[in-house]
Amino acid sequence: MTQLTSTLIFAFAIFCGWLVFDIVKHRKLTLENVMSSLVVAVIAGIVWWLMELFF
Repeated sequence: MTQLTSTLIFAFAIFCGWLVFDIVKHRKLTLENVMSSLVVAVIAGIVWWLMELFF
């Protein structure tokens, strides 16, 4: 598996997990929840990619 593929899978998993956590916590799906999950996933993906790049 390439670096980019594993990074995208990791970011997607973080997005889904964070979104599920927010839905359970707030009992509804809002655009704010989706956007915050997306931001967290992008940050996690970038950090994961950098870790794979340097280690």
